[in-house]
Amino acid sequence: MPGGRIGAIVLKVAELCNLNCSYCYLYQHEDQSYRRRPKFMSDEVYEHTLVRIREYCDRRAPHTMSITFHGGEPTLAAPQWFDWAATRARDVLGDRLEGLLLQTNATRLDADWIEVLGRHRIRPSVSLDGPPQVHDRLRVDHQGVGSYASTIRGLRLLQEHDFAPSILCVVAPSASGLETYRHFRALNVTRMSFLLPDVSHDNKERLYSRYGPTPVADYLIPVFDDWFDEDDPDIHIGVFWELLAMMRGGRPRTDAFGNPSMAYVIVETDGSIHANDALRVCADGTSDSGLSVRAHGFDDLQVGLPLVHRLVHEGLALCRTCEACSERRICGGGHPPHRYARANGFDNLSVWCADILKLLSHIRLRLHDAVPA
Repeated sequence: MPGGRIGAIVLKVAELCNLNCSYCYLYQHEDQSYRRRPKFMSDEVYEHTLVRIREYCDRRAPHTMSITFHGGEPTLAAPQWFDWAATRARDVLGDRLEGLLLQTNATRLDADWIEVLGRHRIRPSVSLDGPPQVHDRLRVDHQGVGSYASTIRGLRLLQEHDFAPSILCVVAPSASGLETYRHFRALNVTRMSFLLPDVSHDNKERLYSRYGPTPVADYLIPVFDDWFDEDDPDIHIGVFWELLAMMRGGRPRTDAFGNPSMAYVIVETDGSIHANDALRVCADGTSDSGLSVRAHGFDDLQVGLPLVHRLVHEGLALCRTCEACSERRICGGGHPPHRYARANGFDNLSVWCADILKLLSHIRLRLHDAVPA
């Protein structure tokens, strides 16, 4: 989206999750505000949100926005509620609605869900972290039991009904990225994103120091090589497509790289308006604007807490080290939550700086070798 314009709303329709993933930014880090919110988004909050979307689009007509149903685990809400919610979104927003999306762990999908998703053209993405020995170590339920079998059952169900869900995979430094990528390909997955683990400067060493100086790059580089050598344009890996596009002069498509202004906001179950969800790894309340859709629109960010307005309308300034870096246009300092430290806020390079530089250097070398002199 153009700078300062919101193009997507992420709706936290369920505050809790049926899984208890070890790295989850929502439940396992500094911000525990989920405990104080309603378990589910009320119809009233949802209706207020639709009105705020309509108002925002009408002030910029023609403008469209997408809605992503998120959580926690959004399918903890009943499929009947989603049927109503999707119908209301199309009725209230009309051609202002860019599309409806669902981010799910897929463990609860069944025939009723498939019918609702298909009828309303809701595009699903599935969280899957790799083969069973990886996924079941990281993504467990509240009894400590791995969720791989349930997730694969849901993924297969989607595929059998002509959905082509994208996979979201959090990089697991202790695992083989290449094995994980080939596992996804064996599952007939053609679209996937590998996400850098969400940590701040205050907790990265405690959680990841034992994996060596560049565990994320060491995971991703073999994936890049296998994908690059395969040379199949139908296989889309989000992080690589984005970095390659920016190397060719393109604009960043997410806020993971390139330091763009944030083109989305989050509405929590209580109606509160938030910035990037992963900011919960920083400190309690970091993501909160102090505003609510009950009383405010998405044009009111300037009257809330300053960080959210700054992320959407101004972007974050880079630290001195990043400003002097030759990769600043591509990296852009990395994902905002990964720059945070209690001592000086966001005035830092990414906790994954060494990994990002190593990955970019490798990609450039492969591109150089692939282009005839």
